[in-house]
Amino acid sequence: MPGRRRLARAGSVGGVDAMTPRAALIGMTVEHSFSPRIFAAFAAALRRPLRYAAIPVRPDEFVELLGRARRGRWLGWNVTAPHKETAALLADGLDPVAEAAGAVNVVRFQAGRAMGYNTDVAGFLEPLQRREIALRGRPAVVLGAGGAARAVCEALRRSSVAGITIINRTLAHAEPLAERFGAGAAATGTDAAASALAEADLIVNATSAGAETPLLPPGLRLKAGSWACDLAYRPADTLFMAAARHAGASALGGMEMLVAQAAGTWRLWFGEPVPENVLADVRADLRETLS
Repeated sequence: MPGRRRLARAGSVGGVDAMTPRAALIGMTVEHSFSPRIFAAFAAALRRPLRYAAIPVRPDEFVELLGRARRGRWLGWNVTAPHKETAALLADGLDPVAEAAGAVNVVRFQAGRAMGYNTDVAGFLEPLQRREIALRGRPAVVLGAGGAARAVCEALRRSSVAGITIINRTLAHAEPLAERFGAGAAATGTDAAASALAEADLIVNATSAGAETPLLPPGLRLKAGSWACDLAYRPADTLFMAAARHAGASALGGMEMLVAQAAGTWRLWFGEPVPENVLADVRADLRETLS
């Protein structure tokens, strides 16, 4: 089967012995991900052996692959689109953050069990906290309704924002997400989004469309002091970010969030933090690559 060939190939990469911990990024379009590069940098800096591969996996392969991984010699997986919600349903247990978000981006394999975690929530907040961007009591908008949007909504809920408006092209996908996050969350379609966007202090693009389309209505003016965050990190300056700046907001791309969630993954797998100087070096290296 295609999944079996890919797993075997990923497990043989690196020229290290059979006892070296194995990990992978599992998703649909992962070939150009920075995750292998980030974890290689962590492993080198912290002197831990690790084999890490990016493995493209279709939705129809994921269940069988997870079952085989439970029986294999895997340390863990990072999970990306479109598998985060499926991973939450199939995990043998969830940490409180993953359970609240309904999405898993980290799996740890141990004693035949696949335990699900979410480091996207803390990873999303870390660059905002480093910039001292206050969220409490402020309205926020989330574009998208998938696994990444779930983590963002949970991060915003924990930050006590004034309200979360979830905007999605298909309203039927946004409504269950709004219901999940309670009275402070509301769903709307893209045709009725302008007023929520204009009133928001934070706008988060949790879709993959920001690189190719501005996503914001023409002529929209955003609040002074507002921020627009794009979870995507390629290109470094997406059309969504450029449109947000043109409309009066500050903009932040997803690279720093990617590094922060990877640091959370490392702590879960190895029980140790990644030092800040290592994280700063990784961010600088990726920033140079993206420039």
